Amino acid sequence: MNILNFFREDLSEILGVYCDEEKIFLARLTDKIETAEINFEIVLNDKTPVIFQLAEKIKIACNQRGWKISKIGLNLREGTAATFQTEFKNIPENEIENAVKIWAVAHVGKNPRYTSVKFDDEIWMAALPENIVDEYISAFEKNSLQLCALTTIPANSISEDRPPTPYNRAIFAADIVRNKKPPNILSEKIFTWNIKKISLTAAAVFFILLAGFSAKLAQDFYRASTRAETAQERFNEQDDTFILKNSFDAATAKLKRFNGVIFEQDINFKKFNALVKIGTIADNKIILNKVKASNEILELEGVAESPDAVKNYLSRLKNSVSSKVNLKNSTENDGQIFFSISLSYPS
Repeated sequence: MNILNFFREDLSEILGVYCDEEKIFLARLTDKIETAEINFEIVLNDKTPVIFQLAEKIKIACNQRGWKISKIGLNLREGTAATFQTEFKNIPENEIENAVKIWAVAHVGKNPRYTSVKFDDEIWMAALPENIVDEYISAFEKNSLQLCALTTIPANSISEDRPPTPYNRAIFAADIVRNKKPPNILSEKIFTWNIKKISLTAAAVFFILLAGFSAKLAQDFYRASTRAETAQERFNEQDDTFILKNSFDAATAKLKRFNGVIFEQDINFKKFNALVKIGTIADNKIILNKVKASNEILELEGVAESPDAVKNYLSRLKNSVSSKVNLKNSTENDGQIFFSISLSYPS
């Protein structure tokens, strides 16, 4: 047996799901594909959210059929997630991730969950607000189901051989889980390690070593074991699906200040570095609430705590973004400074 396969979580039974307004389509992947179709009658009330009703119906359907499902992938209906496709051949490889992050922030808000996939010279991306993603995860957890993928089919994945039928959409979601590949809004990397096996094996190795080494070495192993147990407890606090959330780098975290800011879809991606810097150098004394981008000029509007805060921000813009920075307007109201700034893109 391959040692890595021994520690992997069981992915032998995966369920792909797609639902429309009337029915839920299920595709169960084992060594073959089984499909099922069930009615989905939504009950509109405040006590049971629609997402929970969906998870509950799936749980009942699996129990009725005797399906022991280890992982679930859900293909979202078109329009549920924000999606966009564009050329990226002129974008440096190391800037693509930042471009996707900024697009996601602009289209779903300051806490996005997002994914992307490349097709030749184009990149397709999708995003959902983090609170919506959490609702999906919570609904499936409450029904003892492990939701491992939230996805939607990119246009480039549709073909005459595989039209976007409901069952094909369900199979697409299951395939995302099985092969741990994008596009998956939940995570680009799905944890499929069997933590119980790892813990038991680690414990066995520990006791073998404990019996064979000196008291001093045993004490060292005890300390290491304690740290490992603490880390295990923290790990177990995560949801049962062991899905890691996308972690933002420092620049993206600071871009949360752009809440409410909408960029045009046809913005030139070559200018993303300037946009990133504008957000990252805005400290907690500056709030940017509007950014208007044209081919040559960026116009910023925001609120500052004091005139000095505006002055310092102007200085940082000149030093970090562009030497051509102009304070167009600055007015005080209720102890706050409302300002507008224009600047040229760096050459």
